[in-house]
Amino acid sequence: MVIALFALLVLFTLGLSFLTLSGSSLTTSKREVMRARALEVAEAGAQKAIAYLRHTAPDGTIDGSWRTVHLASDPDDHSQDSWRVETLNSSETYKLCVRSGVGINTGKIIITSVGTVTYGSSTCSRTVKVIVLREEENINVWNNVIFGGVGQAGKSINGNVVMRGSVHLLGDGEDFTDVDTDGRWDSGESYTDQNGNGQYDSGEPYTDIDGDGHRDGLEPWDDVNGNGIRDPALTVTDMASEVAGDANAGNNYTGMTAFLEGRLPPLPTTWFNSEQVRTLSAKIRVKHGKVNISGSAKVGSPDVPGGTPAIKETMNGCYVSDGWGGNAGAASVYSDNGSSAGYDLGEGVISFPALTDPYTDGGGVSYPTYMDYLQANATVVAGPLDLAPDTTLDVSGPNGSLSLDGSGNMTISGIVYVTGDINFNRSGGTRLTYSGSGTLVSTGSAFVHCDLVPETNFPLGEVLGVICRRRMELATGAGDAQLTMAGAFYAQEKVISQKQSEIAGSLVSSYYQMQNVPHLYQVPELVNHLPPGMPGSRSVWVISVTVQSWKEM
Repeated sequence: MVIALFALLVLFTLGLSFLTLSGSSLTTSKREVMRARALEVAEAGAQKAIAYLRHTAPDGTIDGSWRTVHLASDPDDHSQDSWRVETLNSSETYKLCVRSGVGINTGKIIITSVGTVTYGSSTCSRTVKVIVLREEENINVWNNVIFGGVGQAGKSINGNVVMRGSVHLLGDGEDFTDVDTDGRWDSGESYTDQNGNGQYDSGEPYTDIDGDGHRDGLEPWDDVNGNGIRDPALTVTDMASEVAGDANAGNNYTGMTAFLEGRLPPLPTTWFNSEQVRTLSAKIRVKHGKVNISGSAKVGSPDVPGGTPAIKETMNGCYVSDGWGGNAGAASVYSDNGSSAGYDLGEGVISFPALTDPYTDGGGVSYPTYMDYLQANATVVAGPLDLAPDTTLDVSGPNGSLSLDGSGNMTISGIVYVTGDINFNRSGGTRLTYSGSGTLVSTGSAFVHCDLVPETNFPLGEVLGVICRRRMELATGAGDAQLTMAGAFYAQEKVISQKQSEIAGSLVSSYYQMQNVPHLYQVPELVNHLPPGMPGSRSVWVISVTVQSWKEM
């Protein structure tokens, strides 16, 4: 009996221990499950706050301005906060504090989310703090220093060039009619030859094989008005751009002459690595084609704190689907997001604004082509039009005017449409100084051989646009070196620059051919103050909210 009693006592003790251990394990398991659920609920709350900042907020705003009330000076003291509380279900809720950052977080948004889970009489809460950067980016073609369309000869940019600002290259290839629906262009299928007209035009040089004094159908010719073939989309083996020698892409105005910088608005500033820096907020986007970097060329520069004034050296982002090549390659890319990101805008978000495309204006009036729209809304002048510092001219009409006083001063307003080429020549001086806001349109090409500068400030005081159906040649003649220009320049087929020059503004074209390292500088305010009639001028906004840091409180 004693032994049996002892055995029962041992069994009772062991059973009680097992029961206690099991109960403790169940309680611990329940708490761990609740803790995991509470963290997930807190993260769900942070994601909901991000969704409010991207889209429509509780107060109805859609511009990312929504905030909750945070009264304490201590960023982590939420005792006086006005929280936004939302319920996921009967046992899960989260509350949000959303406020603007200060100090090194200036320009960013701080989200504090507390997730709470209830199970019976037990509750568990966990808190996360997420710092995000909300950006609204207008990817309009004119919000770049260079925007490249279909590409040509295996490249979008061919040659050495300094590009300061955003660069966006599509390399999509020319549109075609896929008659047999096989997904590729076949010989005989019609296409839109944006890079040229594909036919012999009177005056173009040709090889007179039979010596009869005129071009016959099979004799080759130099298609000055284009390449006469369908240019396909650039592939991973093609070069979207060749950055070599002294060429580089950058995010600031380093190297700009004081004369030109004095006629531009000051660069915007932002906080980067604990200092306030001047920046172009530059990004590189290449949809099709590889970017080759060779020699001492580079994209962006290593971050160097300090300086007067402090500038942002690194690019804000690089998005190149087909990667980097050349003997320097990705090692010479200095970007906030590294060098491995692919093109981030997808299909159909942005396209090259061809002058040959149909167009419907804001009033619902349709035109066969954008050129027809320009002609119908401009003062039309017979070309060729020769402009120079010693030229006197007075053209006026209901839709546009242009005048020169013979002393190098040009005044323009509205749209002036020229049926022929436009020549900016050096005669009686090397500089044309313009005032007003207007656009010159050429049905042919434009040739710039002199300075084109604003009287006071580009584009806030004065702004000039030049549109060419064919090509634009900037500083290509003898003695054209060291020219200075500021404007919005568009050529459907090609932009050529052969001399060292400084160009402020934006260039939009299918293809670029550069020599002798021209310096191109984006002017961020241009997209907000475009001259009239520029193709592709409608804003295209992309909103992004990126997480800068995350931690559990």
